[in-house]
Amino acid sequence: MSCFPTGYWEQYPNTATVITTYTCNAACKECCFECNPSVKARLSLDEIKQFISHSKANFPGLKLVVFSGGECFLLGKDLIEAIRFASDHGLLTRCVTNGYWGKNREKAQKIAQDLTDAGITEINISTGKDHSEWISIDSVVAAAEALAGQNITTLITVEQDTADSAIATQITQHPIIKHLKEQNKINLQRNTWMPFYDTSEERKDVPNRDEQLAKGCDQVFENIVLTPHGEISACCGLTLEHIPEMKLGQLQGGDLSQLFKGQEEDFMKVWLRTEGPYKILKKYRPHDSNINLEKIVHPCQACAHLHKDEGIRRNLLDNYHSEIIPVMKKFNAKERLDLICYSAEKNAVNLTEE
Repeated sequence: MSCFPTGYWEQYPNTATVITTYTCNAACKECCFECNPSVKARLSLDEIKQFISHSKANFPGLKLVVFSGGECFLLGKDLIEAIRFASDHGLLTRCVTNGYWGKNREKAQKIAQDLTDAGITEINISTGKDHSEWISIDSVVAAAEALAGQNITTLITVEQDTADSAIATQITQHPIIKHLKEQNKINLQRNTWMPFYDTSEERKDVPNRDEQLAKGCDQVFENIVLTPHGEISACCGLTLEHIPEMKLGQLQGGDLSQLFKGQEEDFMKVWLRTEGPYKILKKYRPHDSNINLEKIVHPCQACAHLHKDEGIRRNLLDNYHSEIIPVMKKFNAKERLDLICYSAEKNAVNLTEE
């Protein structure tokens, strides 16, 4: 018998993420998907529509479609049509972009108008030290200003600075950004920038590092993802392409519901959602491991170590049996409580609408 509470798949997944392309007009050194202008993998508009319509039909709890990349705005009119398609299906929509299209203010205003007409809900702009080598702060500011002019909910996520970098300060203290923030037209968020190489520059300390690492993974079971290669994934985490176990199957020829719900049989996914990768890594890292826990700044970083390090994999295979009962009990209790809260919120909304 499944440990998943009754009604679980009526609530989850609540998000469908479309990684539209791995092409990007930037080539950041630490890009999680190693995107750059020469990478040509991308989804067609028909594939995106198929994924959205199948997700909507199979998952009643679906609320939000996120368009990401690479740089999703390189899709041009196809992106606008995909947003419109999702909106017409009663879904909220979000785009994650580097804001390059703000370079031309007139073009930025036209794009913001097109987004409004298509029914966009939210835009997230990613920027910071690495991004600024390719996309100017002025472009980011102009894009945010155009979006604010259309009253589109906008979040600017700024990557953490290195010791000799002050890009984050320049952005957060920019007079236009400060003004828009004071008017509640935009929001700002500082984000951890995860290292991918041994030679990566160290970033400044993140104040909430311990809090973030202590959490269970809320990507698993909540987010169904389509990659530019037409693969269905269990998450859109920063190390997704480094972890084959996150791939669930192909969109074409696959049963979307069966692919996603088949994760019920994957104890590792339940464990990740319940305990989080860092807690598991900390417990099962071999004593002679060269993994420095203090250098881990992001849950996805810990997740990559769990799946890639041979010593950890052996420890997990040797010991996971003893974890099944306590983890399943904890998972079931937590998810039941979340379902109760979800039902209460849903009933409250229904009463308000009546």
